[in-house]
Order: sequence, then structure tokens, then C-alpha cells
Amino acid sequence: MGKLLIAIALVATVLFLPRLVRRLRTPPMLSVETLKAELDDPRVALIDVRPAVDFNGELGHIPGARSIPLESLPSHVEELDHDRPTRLVCRTDRRSAQARELLAQAGFADVRAVRGGMTAWREQGWAVEHGADSRAELT
Repeated sequence: MGKLLIAIALVATVLFLPRLVRRLRTPPMLSVETLKAELDDPRVALIDVRPAVDFNGELGHIPGARSIPLESLPSHVEELDHDRPTRLVCRTDRRSAQARELLAQAGFADVRAVRGGMTAWREQGWAVEHGADSRAELT
């Protein structure tokens, strides 16, 4: 009986270990407060991965953000600076977390998703824009 329990424990460990390692390697999400402070640094790239209609929609977008919808992000990876600190925002944080995975796999050195996304940004009452920004891709 003891050997069976040990075998089950080993199988469980082998099954869950990769998930644990992946979670430990993933940097924590960035708070909107930290993002706001980082935006003073001109090296920081802010990419909004929501659909283009949402970029200029109800929630607006953060001033200086570049619109590259998640669906078209793979075709824009090569034009982005892999060494530049890159911050990703969406409505909440689901799309930006997916975009973070994509960019991390593409070799981006410092890429973080913003926890709570535009919803959290708007809750703080910080500035947003609603018109097309000169840095917007809108693709």
C-alpha cells in the first residue's frame, strides 16, 4: 500500500511540475499604478491589444498607446523592439496575458501585462483618449 501511495505521489508530481515551473517563470502582472509611473520613461512601449473598435470605444485608450489587436500581433512582432520594456493592456487582462506569452516566446526581454487593464485604469480616473492616436496601428 505504501509503495502505491509513493507511486501516485510521483505521478502527480510529474504531472503538475511543468505547470508550477511555468507559473514561477511568468512575471507577475503589472499594476496600473506601476504602469502610470513607468510611462514617464520614453523607452517604455505601451501596446493596447484590444480590437481597434475598442481602442477608440467607450473606455478609450491610454495616451501614447499603440493599437495592435491581439489577432494581428504575430504579424507585427518583427517591427517591435525586442529589447525595449513593453507593457500590454486590454479591457481586463486576459488578452494582454495572451499577448505577453506570445511576445515572451518571440524573445522579448521585458514584457508585462497590466492587471485589470483599461477597466482598472479608468477606475483610477486617469486620462484617456478616444480619437485615433498618431501611434495607433488600427489593424
